[in-house]
Amino acid sequence: MTPVIYPLSSSTVPRAGVVDVPCYQVQSFNGRTALLSSEGTWVDFDFTTLTEHDFELATGERGEAWTTQGLIAVDMDWLIDVMEATTRHQKTLGAEIDAVWYYLSPMNMQPTVVAGRYVVVGLYR
Repeated sequence: MTPVIYPLSSSTVPRAGVVDVPCYQVQSFNGRTALLSSEGTWVDFDFTTLTEHDFELATGERGEAWTTQGLIAVDMDWLIDVMEATTRHQKTLGAEIDAVWYYLSPMNMQPTVVAGRYVVVGLYR
């Protein structure tokens, strides 16, 4: 089954516009990879919130030639906690969605909260 994500590539990141992004919840986390499942809800993400640096990160290659594959939204409190833990232990934060592994990173370097509790993250492969 193909995971439900907002599809995006490094060549299709717009400078403006609002899109619906699916929300995901954490089923489990092993210290590096979160097993995520769709909540069945969606939030708006406004591309005008991206700074020039955010846009460069979204349209370029990340380490090991990973590029943007799509967007999802996750709970902001969970994301803050795990990003602090993975940074402290110099680990890459990953997410598994329907048996597909992605590198996960907030779209905004200064994470923007949407719908009161979510942060939109990019999925990279």
